[in-house]
Amino acid sequence: MLCPFSALAIELPDFGDSASASVSPEQERRLGRDLFRQLRRHERLVNDPEIEAYVQSLGSALTAQAENAAHNFEFFLVGDPTLNAFAAPGGFIGIHTGLLLYTETESELAGVVAHEIAHVTQRHMARTFEKASQLSIPMAAAMLGAILLGTQNPEAGQAAFAAIAAGNAQYQLNFTRSHEEEADRIGMQILAQSGFDPRGMPSFFERMQRATRLTDNAQLPEFLRTHPVSVTRIADSRNRAEQYPAQHHRDSLAFHLVRTKLRLSALGQPAAAVAYFERQLKSGLFLSAGAARYGYALALTEAADYREAR
Repeated sequence: MLCPFSALAIELPDFGDSASASVSPEQERRLGRDLFRQLRRHERLVNDPEIEAYVQSLGSALTAQAENAAHNFEFFLVGDPTLNAFAAPGGFIGIHTGLLLYTETESELAGVVAHEIAHVTQRHMARTFEKASQLSIPMAAAMLGAILLGTQNPEAGQAAFAAIAAGNAQYQLNFTRSHEEEADRIGMQILAQSGFDPRGMPSFFERMQRATRLTDNAQLPEFLRTHPVSVTRIADSRNRAEQYPAQHHRDSLAFHLVRTKLRLSALGQPAAAVAYFERQLKSGLFLSAGAARYGYALALTEAADYREAR
């Protein structure tokens, strides 16, 4: 089988022989750490102290309410405009900048992160290895490689997953679906117990589904390729959320400031950023007035218009 990620010099950890298909928590941690280091080596991580602190703080608030959270979780942001998030083995959880920018409320973002936390606490990666006795260690390595490749090149990562799934499609589909359902259920529990609005999870799913109606399958957001959203899944999520007491979570200013910094970076040219935030402030179409003013000041500073930025 062709493994395109090997051509990018992505080194996978040594899994041992095929008799060692059961992965211990220690091995999971080592695998996740190796993948994290390789992401850093390929300069895919966002290195901004304020953004890093926010992502880690959000993740820590959620894991504090998670059962079986024996891992020392590491939350990080991947500089990638696609809509995706993933849970690597051992408690390493990555969020793409594109997904953070797409969320409209902090509860939506927290819902995605809580879902990924549940994948880790339920040890879905290890359970896949144990359940799939026919899944060879090279195949497992290929799956992890495809995860890593997807964070660097979504199209190549998707191609790698397609190649891997070719001989094992229906089995993996069924097993993955059960994991997604479990992660939704436990993730919402974590979300609610952490003080966030549990309706943030179905709200995010619904917006993702609406977005796909105008998109052909070839252009599906990466999140939907790895986390399929169906009418049934949305309904289950909505019904589950309604079982929790209604609570209004006020978004933190940090959430909006982080989104603003990422938006500024995504816009690229200072002049384009100045125009963007100027339009926001004039139209009043913003989620946070303070964050919009902050973005405008940063954009003016980058454009060397220091007098106006004051």
